[in-house]
Amino acid sequence: MTQIRIRIRERNQITLPAAIATAAKLQPEDTLEVDYVNGVITLVPVGAREGKRTITQYVGSAKGLWGKTRSEIDANILAERDAWER
Repeated sequence: MTQIRIRIRERNQITLPAAIATAAKLQPEDTLEVDYVNGVITLVPVGAREGKRTITQYVGSAKGLWGKTRSEIDANILAERDAWER
């Protein structure tokens, strides 16, 4: 997902874009934890920290991590295996 800019309204309120709310599976009345560390604001659904999310909600989260094509993925895996100490 690309970066999206949102505006803070008069009473420090924000509206999450529908695409983000849908991707995060947020529903009305869900609760988010807000953190501010080293200049970074994070919003985390309370259920995510309590372990209420299922593994299927993470499907696709590492897409492209090892490469985009099968040959790139295979090459990266082989390189990782070669780096192991035996």
